[in-house]
Amino acid sequence: MTRPVDDGHRRGVRRDPRDARDNRESARGNGENYVDAERWPGVARSPEAPFLGRRAVHLQQRLENLTQDHGISLTPGASPRFVVDDGLVLDRVVDAGWLGLAEGYMAGEWTADPLPEVLGVLLTQPLEGGLGRRLSRRRRRVAGHVRAGDLPDALVDIYAGQSRATGSALFASGTRTSEVDNPEQGGQRPPVTVSYLDAPTDPAAVDRADLDSAQQHRIDAMLDEAQVGPGHRVLELPSSGGALPVAAARRGAHVDVLTSDVDHAERVRAFAHEAGVGGAVRVQTIRGPIPSPRQWSGTYDAIFSVERMETLGNDGTIHFLRAVERMLAGDGIAVVQSVVRPTDPVDGEDQDLRPPEASVTESLDVMRAYVWPALEYPTPSHVTAQANRAGLRLTARNRMGSHYATTLALWRSAFTARERAAAAAGFDAVYRRLWNYQLALHEALARAGALDCEQFVFRRN
Repeated sequence: MTRPVDDGHRRGVRRDPRDARDNRESARGNGENYVDAERWPGVARSPEAPFLGRRAVHLQQRLENLTQDHGISLTPGASPRFVVDDGLVLDRVVDAGWLGLAEGYMAGEWTADPLPEVLGVLLTQPLEGGLGRRLSRRRRRVAGHVRAGDLPDALVDIYAGQSRATGSALFASGTRTSEVDNPEQGGQRPPVTVSYLDAPTDPAAVDRADLDSAQQHRIDAMLDEAQVGPGHRVLELPSSGGALPVAAARRGAHVDVLTSDVDHAERVRAFAHEAGVGGAVRVQTIRGPIPSPRQWSGTYDAIFSVERMETLGNDGTIHFLRAVERMLAGDGIAVVQSVVRPTDPVDGEDQDLRPPEASVTESLDVMRAYVWPALEYPTPSHVTAQANRAGLRLTARNRMGSHYATTLALWRSAFTARERAAAAAGFDAVYRRLWNYQLALHEALARAGALDCEQFVFRRN
């Protein structure tokens, strides 16, 4: 966890504020770890919190004990390792909890390898205990976000492969088992088919070259679920990159795609034109993620959404699903893929090993601060309840969390391998570390069973 210092007895985290200040000035002088204060005010700000120094000392010992207990080295060169180069990150954690830890990584104050594995260990317990834990809950801070809405196409191009698909892929080698979730006798809830899409047979053999075919497999599975065929009217709300509407158009469907990003709309139009289906794909821009009846009306045989409903927060779920219900034909089918917080374990999963709920929630503060301010991964029961309120009936759930974790690992591998391309595209070092960190965090949460990815299949009541 540290650049080692010798106090005569042990090696530990350096936390001399004079050393931290010298490190930051040196970094600014040689271009390493430079933080643009205007662009990244949350990263550049000085931490402040009650009993800052005392709590940082306790945090240091807590982290050292935790990493030691899990076989993580505190020195460079070892693996796995957690190395703190600037003890300022301890003050950040005391000040802002998991957001402070993430901002310390964005500032280049600590590194870890493998990052998902180390984050998985840190998630096993609250970062602070006792009084510090209670104080940190009162001081959760939300920094100014960089961008909300569609992800920048230039960023997606770096890591998502030729498909440019922004949702979890589905790898063909995984097996599928299904069961029918029957309501209690006399209940009003109809039966739901729950399918478990197991991990690829040999996850270690899956590499980045498999990503595009796995994305196409996932898209085909969604189109099959909605029975898309010639003459069908299809809506994607909002766009997930362009691959899904192209695949639907190749089946003979007429596809509308909605997005709030004008530049992205042009990209999807060009993508469809290059695929030879430009006449069957219409891309329209709307204000915000959910169109009002005045903005967009129409009736569709199939509606798709890929990992965007959760960015609207739990309060936004009902509004999103009401829009789906409004535009879905009487016999139409909607397939909504979403990252969720599971409440029941996948077969073979030890639920006791899941991180505490509070740690999961707080670890995602970095996403709310810098990517999607309203982000809240819903539980399946929340989605079901809101669908019922919206007039939709859940008919199937396809659980694919292991595929989600594999997708994240491949995305992160591609992103780190193309870091120079990301820099050339205009993403500074802080942004690149942010994206590397959030991919690793989501992978850690998925592998711990704290996040799942599901496809919800709806019909109108």
